[in-house]
Amino acid sequence: MIRAILLIGERTVLGRTLLARLLGTGSGAVRTLINDLDKEKILTVEPTGCRLTEKGLKLYQQIVEKIPLITQLDAGRLSVARCDAAALVKNAFDCLRLGIEQRDAAVRVGAKGATTLICRDGHFEIPMGSQDCAHDYPDEVWDRLAATFKPENGDVIVVSSADDADTALYGALAGALALLEKA
Repeated sequence: MIRAILLIGERTVLGRTLLARLLGTGSGAVRTLINDLDKEKILTVEPTGCRLTEKGLKLYQQIVEKIPLITQLDAGRLSVARCDAAALVKNAFDCLRLGIEQRDAAVRVGAKGATTLICRDGHFEIPMGSQDCAHDYPDEVWDRLAATFKPENGDVIVVSSADDADTALYGALAGALALLEKA
């Protein structure tokens, strides 16, 4: 549901067929999802496609404020499967416990695993692990993450791996949402 809100919010108007393809699901499931979001007054269905309502736009803005970027990327040494994706969660350090919760959330949606990273003082840390990932585990992934997400002190990045790109994205989003549940 969150991914659908993000996709529609990014495009302003989105047709059911394209939404189904972007979500990687069937038209029947998308029809049900659209009906549910319509009942909650989060979106409206128009001849040109689905559009977020004022309530939906407000929800979209709240999500994007906390999770401004979810994207596929090459996770280098962090990868445990064929495809990787990551989500930036702004100012979420205080919500973080062990990082296991994010991995478990990613695995529940089909990912093979997830790694939670903290940005502190210009470098990446692993909860209850490395205090300087680039030093302890040299790899180009640290520069790639910094360039892609431009994290600030206290931000958290959830990196998810799966056998396909959609599941990796869902894993990263699930991990990010698990982190925000603690907020």
